[in-house]
Amino acid sequence: MKRERVEFGENPCLTRIEEKCKRCGNCVKTCESIHNMGDSCIRCGQCILTCPFGAIVPKYDYQKVLNYLNDTDYTVIVSIAPASRVSLIEELKTNNSDPTKHLVGVLRKLGFDYVYDIACGADVTTIEESMELIERIKEHKFPLMTSCCPSWKKYAKETGLDKYVSSTKSPIKMQGYMIKNYLSKYIDYGDKVINVILMPCVSKKEEILDSSDIDIVITTRELLYMIDEAKIDLNNITESDFDSLAGSASSAGIIFGTSGGVLESVIRTTYYLMNNKKLDSSNINKCLDNNNFYEECVYDLGKVKLNTCKVCGMKNVQKLDLSKYHLIEVMACPGGCINGGGQVLVPNNKLDEIRNKRSQDLVNIDIKSSFKNSYESKEVSDLYKYDIGMPGSGNANKKLHN
Repeated sequence: MKRERVEFGENPCLTRIEEKCKRCGNCVKTCESIHNMGDSCIRCGQCILTCPFGAIVPKYDYQKVLNYLNDTDYTVIVSIAPASRVSLIEELKTNNSDPTKHLVGVLRKLGFDYVYDIACGADVTTIEESMELIERIKEHKFPLMTSCCPSWKKYAKETGLDKYVSSTKSPIKMQGYMIKNYLSKYIDYGDKVINVILMPCVSKKEEILDSSDIDIVITTRELLYMIDEAKIDLNNITESDFDSLAGSASSAGIIFGTSGGVLESVIRTTYYLMNNKKLDSSNINKCLDNNNFYEECVYDLGKVKLNTCKVCGMKNVQKLDLSKYHLIEVMACPGGCINGGGQVLVPNNKLDEIRNKRSQDLVNIDIKSSFKNSYESKEVSDLYKYDIGMPGSGNANKKLHN
């Protein structure tokens, strides 16, 4: 019998407005074309982006955040993902000379006490995953598969592929650890702290259920609702920088938001750790074609040549010959996080165009940056120096790995 629609069951990520659903089957077509998984839902939210009637929506948590922002007893912290950043800048249509500073100013106008960049957490993920890769190289134990995407990890657990997945925590969990357990030693956040993560992804709402370091995940769209309900005048904003200590991230952490970015970042740091020098500029950004959802690249690390692959969608994971690769990046959403289910809705016939623009915006930040490598981050170095110890150490495994 032909399925009329995807059923979600009870989950914290997405839901359906029943009176809007016409049982047209478009959600089924979307799921089958990207994942080919039958009735199993991995919470990626791609059906949200393609539902012609707006019947499928993320579970909304932004009202909780507004309540905390209006309660002066609480310190409310927000960390913003790079993919949400470029989407919001595009949507807010600011003419400011520095749209990122304008966006941070908007977040402060909403009432957030501290505003951090999740790319800092991505830098920590990069270093720990690079240490894992080096150990795999020593042990000839392959492949290593990335661990940032919770929808992919859900699929990996269901199919037995989780034995290949990195144990390194995702950037939001690294960020949560830094804020609640490290920065809190040096910053008096007060007794009542709400740690909010702003993401393009709906499945992150499920990822945080086992974390005491993150309180709420809101999506890009939810922030726009907050701006609207708070009646923020976008033309009357004081520009602001990210807060210090966790506010200066490498552009390697920023390109996590586009397909191939995690793989690229890990390769850069792995090369440095193995050779004590930077990867030559002619060998970077080899695997960032956002139109290619299955892309192979070979990297010469001097002591070893690594066969890598970036994959979007579980349908493409099903094609993988694991014996061919040393390192595999997997993202559930086509194009990576910049096309997450919590992003701003756009016309279906513009999805590819806008996905590519967002991806190129992130890549352009990397191209223009003089700070391209996670291992160059002073904030990350301080984290290891004052709290963790050596990357890949027993203490790092305890605090920074699942």
